[in-house]
Amino acid sequence: MPAGNLSLSRRLRRTPYTDRVEALGVRGFSVVNHMLLPKAFRRSLEEEYWHLRQFVQIWDVSCQRQVEIRGPDAARLVQWMTPRNLSRAAVGDCLYAPLTDSAGGLVNDPIALKLADDRWWLSIADSDVLLWALGLATGARLNVGVEEPDVSPLAIQGPRAEALMAAVFGDAIRRLRFFQFARFDFMGSR
Repeated sequence: MPAGNLSLSRRLRRTPYTDRVEALGVRGFSVVNHMLLPKAFRRSLEEEYWHLRQFVQIWDVSCQRQVEIRGPDAARLVQWMTPRNLSRAAVGDCLYAPLTDSAGGLVNDPIALKLADDRWWLSIADSDVLLWALGLATGARLNVGVEEPDVSPLAIQGPRAEALMAAVFGDAIRRLRFFQFARFDFMGSR
């Protein structure tokens, strides 16, 4: 593996895409949430930047783990974790929701996805939010399940990203508004 100076151990998780990004010539990895994050494919950061500005890139961002909070008290727990008012969020909304501790310190700054009235995902940056959410839920005796769903996000970026997504999923994806999500058919699978 082209890990550079990265010392690999069993504590680091490969993603479902790691073999493929290695075959495509990834030049190095970083570690986020105990997972490998591919860092570069081109000869320089400048070349990487200009390629992204002109074309489309697909990035393995599986390391942006999801923390699922589900159950009758899910909305209560997610609201307790963030100062952002989530009461008007609709199913399908994505909201920037900084998570703060009791002193107002930043724990993480995820995007909160409202999947249902009783089901949320927190798409986290690098920290153990799942353990923190479990601790809060247990301490407050909330009726929720907190777990990491088996999903591995990809990021599609660049000026040609929308055209690529429409070619793969159909023109309905063009109607998806900023900071919203939806499910789209892909080869008979939703």
